[in-house]
Amino acid sequence: MSHALSLEQYEQHVNPHWAALLQQLGERPVFIKAKDEFLYDSDDNRWLDFVGHYGASILGHNHDGIQQRLITLIQQALPAGAPLGICTGSAELATRLIERLGLEGTWKLCSVTTGTEAVEGAVKAALFATARRKILVRGGCFHGNSVFTMHLSDQPAHREGFEALRPAVDIVFFEHSDEALKAIAEGDVAALIVEPVQAMGGGRTFNADEADSVLAACRQHGTISIVDEVFCGLGRCGTYSAMQKLGWSEQPDILLLAKALTGAMIPSAQLLMRTPLFDGLFARPGCQKILGSTFANNNLALSLACSVLELLDGYIMDAKAFSTLDDFGAQLQAYPGRWPDVINGVSCLGACFFIQMQDPDTCFPLWHSLFLNHICTTICPHKPTTLKLIVPLTVDQASLDEFLYVFSELAADLQG
Repeated sequence: MSHALSLEQYEQHVNPHWAALLQQLGERPVFIKAKDEFLYDSDDNRWLDFVGHYGASILGHNHDGIQQRLITLIQQALPAGAPLGICTGSAELATRLIERLGLEGTWKLCSVTTGTEAVEGAVKAALFATARRKILVRGGCFHGNSVFTMHLSDQPAHREGFEALRPAVDIVFFEHSDEALKAIAEGDVAALIVEPVQAMGGGRTFNADEADSVLAACRQHGTISIVDEVFCGLGRCGTYSAMQKLGWSEQPDILLLAKALTGAMIPSAQLLMRTPLFDGLFARPGCQKILGSTFANNNLALSLACSVLELLDGYIMDAKAFSTLDDFGAQLQAYPGRWPDVINGVSCLGACFFIQMQDPDTCFPLWHSLFLNHICTTICPHKPTTLKLIVPLTVDQASLDEFLYVFSELAADLQG
């Protein structure tokens, strides 16, 4: 089938509205190949991809090692799932994650398919354990688009038209840690859920002082603490977890991981839960598999995740592995001084970079110009002044230089 016919059928049977929006932007690429930090379209154009499947492509597209491991696993004829038996792929993954994350005490792993499922599973566990109905969420977050998780966002656009689906729990948003501490002290909060780094919220972090005080308060007042590292975990911030990178001393009751877990090859997400909390939920008669889904315990995904962790070890355990990205970040951080009317600031964390523009009217034209130059980036929806670069750990220096050159030219034009 020709690419033109495929596009025609896409517009007819899939999503003509998305195709029309791309047309308005001046480019409607049909991507047919992906390798490393590049996408290739049907017109043989090469695109520099700093979106990376929303962060899932932590080692670039179609990494050779991941690809070969997946082929090997497929050839082993493993059961994708065996609901009436035990799939042991999760056992090895659990052991490796707990060790690398430095989790103290005893923990259990619950496998699901998506980050959204992981969030919902964590909240279910908290509601059951506490018999409370209040959820405390940090403003500017993103925890998914399901019927429940869309209500965990303080952005009205996520819920417009779906107000009737509001869950029968009280969802309270906070901006600063003192607000969270006050709410937790009231003793009626079932769960606190936070992202150490807000990808949609412009890269805002939950620093160690804030996190340690809030998580300690949760423990004191019987609130279940949930840390969502679906985006920022597993190498994205330069360590196995963003909590480690930010220097948190306290650890949560539940930790959520996904995206980078399988190198963008197979959907998989994990809840790591303290054992007493896990036992309270799963040990009840008839509830031994109370959380999960059809493909949750996919042996392919779980075994592949172990291989991805081994590959990540080579970066995270090598003190020099991030030097190229650190240098890239340092160059970006010099840009506000060069173009102060355009750029307000730059924050860097491992392989994630947030460039704060002076206003949305500056940010969008710059993003659009990058797109027209075949460079893919994203604007943070909850912070539309901020451009986000999600860079693979495997990125080549030439690609970073290419971005810096094009971005510099565009920023200089806007500065005037």
